[in-house]
Order: sequence, then structure tokens, then C-alpha cells
Amino acid sequence: MQRLAAEQRRALGRRAPWHVGDIAWGLKEHEGREHEWRIRIWEERGELVAWTWLKGASGTLEHDVRADRGDLLDQMLDEPEARVASAFEDDAETRAALARHGFERPVEPLHFLARDLADPPELLPLPDGFRCRTVEPRDLRERVSIHRAVWAPSRVTQASFTKVQAAWPYRASLDCVVEAPDGRFAAYCHIWPDDENAVGELEPVGVRSDFRRRGLGAAVCTFALRRLHEEGGREAVVYCISEPACALYRSIGFDLHSSLVGYERA
Repeated sequence: MQRLAAEQRRALGRRAPWHVGDIAWGLKEHEGREHEWRIRIWEERGELVAWTWLKGASGTLEHDVRADRGDLLDQMLDEPEARVASAFEDDAETRAALARHGFERPVEPLHFLARDLADPPELLPLPDGFRCRTVEPRDLRERVSIHRAVWAPSRVTQASFTKVQAAWPYRASLDCVVEAPDGRFAAYCHIWPDDENAVGELEPVGVRSDFRRRGLGAAVCTFALRRLHEEGGREAVVYCISEPACALYRSIGFDLHSSLVGYERA
């Protein structure tokens, strides 16, 4: 699945629906819930050309298919238990296939943003006593704590996050935080690298509620982007749903290039 994501990135650029980090994060974040999943794959001469991932609890059907194998879409969407599936808003072929299978009522879109990293971004100022840095082994408890605080309720634990850290392509040198004067992590931004395509994905990003509206989200993302550039990244991608999140990313140089629209079955 990650190999297909990398191939799609090379062929489609910013229009690639998945990043290799999406696959790693999705599988590790939801580990322990495999009994709720149904993952199907399609191969051609031993090479993966398409896959679907039905997430049982939500009924969401994720998918990826090589651009020249749109003929597989009807097979892929033949999932009676699926309640929501997605397509780019201007992808007429996939939207038509979704409609044939009853996915017609649009829901809130996921916006895809990207920015060039030909040059390293300038770091943003921090309040007195705050500093940006990357995580270290001793930070496991606090790194999990900020994630759980930002995304409550969260299933991420120290044990599950240890597995995330062991998964390719996680890299501690791209797991960035803003440390407050009291030692707590006030904000964080993790970047998944795709060295083959020199593209990094910001996922996830968060700021503790009691540290918001102080510029820490923009500061930690900019620090992470600079780290990505230092490690060879020349483009970054990120996704957002809410306008405040999208505005944050636009403020640090990201531009919207497409939107992925979910469609519910009537």
C-alpha cells in the first residue's frame, strides 16, 4: 500500500490521494482494531494496483487505485457495509462510480494543501521561555500526553505510540515540539518523510488548548518544515477540514490545490 502511494506521488504529484505516512499512521493509530477492518487488494503481475480499507466502526471506505485502472472502481466500491466513500471534487470518473453504488449525499470535504520547499522557511519568534526542538526517547510520556489532550478522546497510548515510532518512515528528527517553560509540550508537528519523492506530510499537528492563540502552531510547523528541508524535503503537504486549521496552514505558505469530498449512501 505504501509502495502504491509512492508510485502515485511520483506519477500524479500533488494530486496523489495518499502519502506513505498516511498508511503508516492509519495502520498504527488504529492497531488493535483489526477485527473492525476489511482490507482488500488488487494485484497485476505481482504488483499492487488498488486497495480498499473498510473501517467497520464508521463504515468509511478508504481506497487507492492506480490512475490507469479506473476499470476496477466498481469492484472496489462493491462493499454493502460501506456508508461513506470519497472522491476529489473534480474527479468525474470516481464520482460517477460512487453514484452508481449509492454514494450521492456530500459531506464535509477534506482540503489538500501543499507548499514548495526549495528554500528553508524562516523560523517564527516564540514567547519568552518557549523553545522548539525534536523529540527524544525520554519524551515518550509527554509526547503521548499532548496528542491525547489535543485529540481527546484518543486511543493513542505509550505502547501504541512506541509502535508508531518503530514504523517506517517515522523519524524522530522530524517529530517536532514547542516546549513550554514548565516542561510541557505546548504544540507539536510531526512530518512523515517520503524521501523517494522529497515530499513530507504534516500529520498530526496540534496545540494544547491553554496555549492557543499565541502563534505556537505556526511556529512549530515552520520549525518542522525547516527540519524537513534540512533532510532533503523539497515539498510539503497537509490536509485540513476546519477554516481555522486551513487558515493556519495558508499563513505559513501552503496553498489549497484540491478537495476530497465524502459521499454518504442515502
